[in-house]
Amino acid sequence: MDSENAESTAENTTLRSQIKGHAKLEDGLNIRDLLDLKDVFMEITHDDTEKISYIEFKEACQSILGASNEEQLRELYLQIDVAGEGHIDWDMFCSHLLRQFYEKDDKMKATKVPQWQRLRQIGSPHKETVQHIAVLQNPKRYITISKEGLIAIWNMRMKMTSSQKVESGLIKSRNLWITSMAVLGNLSHKIAIASTSKEIMIYDLQSKKGTSCVCRIQGLPYAPLTLDYWSNNREAILCYGDVHGNVTAFLFDKIDSANLFETVSRQPDSSEDDSSDIQYERILNGCFEHVKVVTHRGHSGWTRKVMYAHHLDSIISCSTTSTNSLVLGMKEKNKTQMKTTSFNVPQGVNCFDYNPNMNIIATGDVDHMVRLWNPYVKKPVGVLGNHMMSVTHVILNGSRGQLISLTMDKTFRIFDVQRQACLQRLTGILPKGPDVLYSPVPVSLLFDEPKNRLIMSSNNMLSIMDMKPEMKDRTLSHEKPITCTKYIGRTKQVASACQGSTITLWNIDTGQKLKQIQNAHGESEITTMIIDLPSKLLSGSSDGTIKIWDINTTACHRILQPGTEGPVDILQVLCIKRRVIAVGWSGDICVFRDKQLMSSDFTILPDMWGGRREHEDDILCAVYKAPNFLATGSADGEVVMWNPNSENKVMKMDSRNNRATKSQSSIEHMLLLDRRLESSNAAALVTCGQNGWVRFWNITNGECQGEFVAHSNVDSIVIAVDSDNRILVTADTSGEIKTWLIEGFCDGQGEIEKNENNVIENQDKPVLYRTWSGHSECITEIEVCVRDSHVVVVTASSDCSLKLWTIDGLCIGTFGQDEHWKLESVAVHPIPSVREVLEEQARTVISDVSDKEEEEDEEEELVECEETADFDPSYSYETWAATILGKSYAKERSKKRPRKQPQSYSRLPQVGAEQRPITGINLGGPSQVLKISDLDNVGIPERPDFIANPHKYFSDGFSEIKQRGIKLPMLVNDLKQSMKFDERNLFPRQLLDSTKDTSSTGKGMGKTKRGNKSTKTSSNSTRTSTTSNKTPTILPRIRATAV
Repeated sequence: MDSENAESTAENTTLRSQIKGHAKLEDGLNIRDLLDLKDVFMEITHDDTEKISYIEFKEACQSILGASNEEQLRELYLQIDVAGEGHIDWDMFCSHLLRQFYEKDDKMKATKVPQWQRLRQIGSPHKETVQHIAVLQNPKRYITISKEGLIAIWNMRMKMTSSQKVESGLIKSRNLWITSMAVLGNLSHKIAIASTSKEIMIYDLQSKKGTSCVCRIQGLPYAPLTLDYWSNNREAILCYGDVHGNVTAFLFDKIDSANLFETVSRQPDSSEDDSSDIQYERILNGCFEHVKVVTHRGHSGWTRKVMYAHHLDSIISCSTTSTNSLVLGMKEKNKTQMKTTSFNVPQGVNCFDYNPNMNIIATGDVDHMVRLWNPYVKKPVGVLGNHMMSVTHVILNGSRGQLISLTMDKTFRIFDVQRQACLQRLTGILPKGPDVLYSPVPVSLLFDEPKNRLIMSSNNMLSIMDMKPEMKDRTLSHEKPITCTKYIGRTKQVASACQGSTITLWNIDTGQKLKQIQNAHGESEITTMIIDLPSKLLSGSSDGTIKIWDINTTACHRILQPGTEGPVDILQVLCIKRRVIAVGWSGDICVFRDKQLMSSDFTILPDMWGGRREHEDDILCAVYKAPNFLATGSADGEVVMWNPNSENKVMKMDSRNNRATKSQSSIEHMLLLDRRLESSNAAALVTCGQNGWVRFWNITNGECQGEFVAHSNVDSIVIAVDSDNRILVTADTSGEIKTWLIEGFCDGQGEIEKNENNVIENQDKPVLYRTWSGHSECITEIEVCVRDSHVVVVTASSDCSLKLWTIDGLCIGTFGQDEHWKLESVAVHPIPSVREVLEEQARTVISDVSDKEEEEDEEEELVECEETADFDPSYSYETWAATILGKSYAKERSKKRPRKQPQSYSRLPQVGAEQRPITGINLGGPSQVLKISDLDNVGIPERPDFIANPHKYFSDGFSEIKQRGIKLPMLVNDLKQSMKFDERNLFPRQLLDSTKDTSSTGKGMGKTKRGNKSTKTSSNSTRTSTTSNKTPTILPRIRATAV
């Protein structure tokens, strides 16, 4: 076992030394390196107080990291040893790494000035002002709605896919005025629309009749102006603000119903048409079991915007009034009125935005300011100025820590929230006019944060502006984001394409660029590629064309045009038996047959597919395996298997019948496990889509044999598999990469056998082998390549980089970097078996548990008392010396300089005052050894010499005063007159009365009052004489009285 670990460590060291090369040592550290370094530090120091020298540090880094650059190690050591002590410890090393990471993060944030691409104008079908822009999921699309009620749906390349006009049940279409829209995220393809006819309409965008109205909430008290919707798949909140300053929320505690409303009891004579129209009064009266209405009137003017903040559990709203400008409404249990908290802003608030990660509310105010608010503080925590007119829109970009603002003069400003500084000012983007300049209404904004895209509308015109990817301190394989990549096994090359319509061929052995085709499709983005051996490459573009290229000569042989009515969005191209099929823009399959491809025509139009249309939604992906397997997947989660020869459907499978909800059913990628096609019990088809779900399908019976979430909290993922079908690689939109061992998972062979330690068990998901962060942005495609005995992974990303990895997660390099690598000299580990990985994980867990148990046993041995064989009645056990604290204290004391200690008893009797029954020895406690005796008699102190002989210490003036007979005032009289310091002030009245009574009785005096002047004089003389004596006369009286 030790030899295997040594070989593995040596291979890792060699690989790291080959890969890292010129990079900084601390930049290439991962969690495994840090753990190994920590173990070496602890092994060398043996104690927290000890430190290691430079030579020991250099040997540790060379043994673990393979770092041979002594100058680099020396520089790192000096940066850690800031005080110049010549020794460092583990805490100093970690502190140095943290400082570097914080400085790097702050530097990146400080220099994140956005760079924008060219502004694009989008042709719009809207005739009136665009009121709202939103994002639809499953699949991801954009939706816009205008004032006249026209809904338009756009794909991610801002090409309109469909449009529909909404209608109101109360007014005519020419009088319809749409004010706002909200996407119902948890319900499939449904939106809520508000209009000035005092109604809220819920529409289904993908019903059998097209876009149809599911229900209408009519009879609202006032016209709604703004809408917002939130759901967590268990409960939902639909809130709106109206022209009267009210904020109303519909609380749904059950959202299984397709239209959110489910009546308690239905009238027997009610028709089907009446069920779609819901009166607001019926909701207030509780006619709907799972719906509750809460409201508040927090504003005196129009409610400009509402938003439900889940982290605050509050509904945020704003208005252009100086009082209650920003209001947080909190729902209370069993109450219909919300509790409100208001914030006042001079002249009011036009708009706001809330970011839960930053926990900041940003308001765009009428007084030309953007204020930042902590939800729990009444005063703003920051103010962003420099605006010349009122702020109409604010957007918080949490991933970059920035804020985008738009003013009425159509000027964009981008601020750094942390530094509260303006980074950028953009003008001339939106047109100015008399109807646009003085009103904030005709402009709508949407910032798509995952894609860093800003979509704008001015009146009925649409514009889009994408943010350029960060290019600082990075090796770029393409100038623009990479969209797809393919591995050409015959020539050992890698082909990649980007949004700039450039195709590049790379050498996988060195990472060197071989050939490049620029402007392959003009200025259009290349969306997909496929390799057709021996030397053909087919590329599909967003301009709706497919081009066939010769890899050797980079010449274009044919142009295929799938769209008969205009440009279409091509997502995938396949070559099957001298045919080319294309999918992506509809539910149909477009085919180009052999006769057409062999003709002399340079531009070829498509032919009709032999089978009928089986998909209701757009086909997003397809997979083919010779000779007779073809499968397609659509946006609604359906998988259709076809016979390539007859072009007819063989089987249809639906992912919506599984654990995932409908919003998680979109199928965007699929692949085939060739090794499992011969087994009828194995799952040979793998699909993936939104929200990170991966499913394994049995193509014989059409059942989903296994599904799991490979990546959580992501929009979509991509997948790839090796040629032996042993390892599955997944990647998501955040740049994270995972490798899974799928051997034994849904392969039709039953459960994996358990070993004697019960290590391997039946699993709900494959065994996770490695996880690492590969890119800073979305990974668009993965390819698993086999080069001789090397199994490597190629990843393409939107950060413009194409990288090569080992299956262990070590980066071999980036295609296009200055220094080329040699793949044949890189030591790559073979793909391990599931049993080996699980046993290794189990050994790690067992070793951790055993180490913990050993530590506990040692502690028990230290605390346990030793029993002696012979009974010694005079023996007393020293508890302090046997404890852990006592031993550590003795160890610390032994290191110090010896000094003379005070005398002490070597053995103290045990605590307690009992006697042993056999010996009768008193076992008193430590107090018995203490010696307690009477205090020594001090006696009467002598008078000081300066009082007995004052002439020795004072001047002659004192003697002259004495000879003249001048009487000095007595100090006692002065004190008595100024402070009234007598026994009446010192003792309570009751005590003095009882003392007088006792004194007069003992002398035989009568109990008469002495009120005359002579009595007072004698009394004063008595007190004066008493004060002059050494022993007071009052104290005996007190003692006598007490007795």
